[in-house]
Amino acid sequence: SESEHDPFGAGHSSTSISAGVGMAVGRDMMGRKNHVVSVIGDGAITAGMAYEAMNHAGFLDRNQIIILNDNKQVSLPTQYNGGNQAPVGALSSALSRLQANQPLRELREIAKGLSKELPGPLPEVSARIDEYARGILAGGPSSLFEELGLYYIGPVDGHNLDDLVTILNEVKNTQTAGPVMIHVVTEKGKGYAPAETASDKMHGVVKFDVATGKQNKKAGATDSYTNYFADSLVAEAEADPKVVGIHAAMGGGTGLNRFAKRFPDRCFDVGIAEQHAVTFAAGLACEGV
Repeated sequence: SESEHDPFGAGHSSTSISAGVGMAVGRDMMGRKNHVVSVIGDGAITAGMAYEAMNHAGFLDRNQIIILNDNKQVSLPTQYNGGNQAPVGALSSALSRLQANQPLRELREIAKGLSKELPGPLPEVSARIDEYARGILAGGPSSLFEELGLYYIGPVDGHNLDDLVTILNEVKNTQTAGPVMIHVVTEKGKGYAPAETASDKMHGVVKFDVATGKQNKKAGATDSYTNYFADSLVAEAEADPKVVGIHAAMGGGTGLNRFAKRFPDRCFDVGIAEQHAVTFAAGLACEGV
């Protein structure tokens, strides 16, 4: 573990919310009062497991903080990815602070309880007004997470530490929170030019030259297995138009980036979603591909 605050090791991405839900329930069963914080990236949240966990978290309604680190590495339904608009301006900063304000959020919880006593469709109308008002004000995609039962805060500029710490403290100090999603927008490798400009590299590194970012990888006696595989697959696809390539956000690691350059319409990146990749491939096979 890299930190005493990281109590859970995982062999794969997209597991943090599920583990956090279990920890939150276990904490409550043991009568403890500690906070549970799950951090997940915009790449990892593409996996179905993350949505299964959020759906369960919303149903259980236990206190849990989920931090979505959105560094625009994977397309998400936010207005900021792929655009030139700054993630958070002065108004958005103020609104994010307001959303996280403890008295306001506790008052909202009380109001939710009272609205359930109202007749007919009024409770649902009240919830919709709250959901869409906050979504419109903050310019954020609250609807998706709210539908799963999470209280959405954001987008928040992850490089503005004053705002970020203030919001985290407010959420932690709220007693009637339930699961909270804090959408934090960051820039990959911010402050280090080689990482900022390498969209698909420097997630994990060997020894490297700090000045240039060049990694000191030893050259092998022969070409890598990955390259042999990629070249062989391209050769098969040249001979057979039914051959396709499928990978789970690992175009570089699998060599399928080479395949994609040659056959862009026959290479599919499904995100970090291996079970979908396998069943998607089975569906293609059903049609003779």
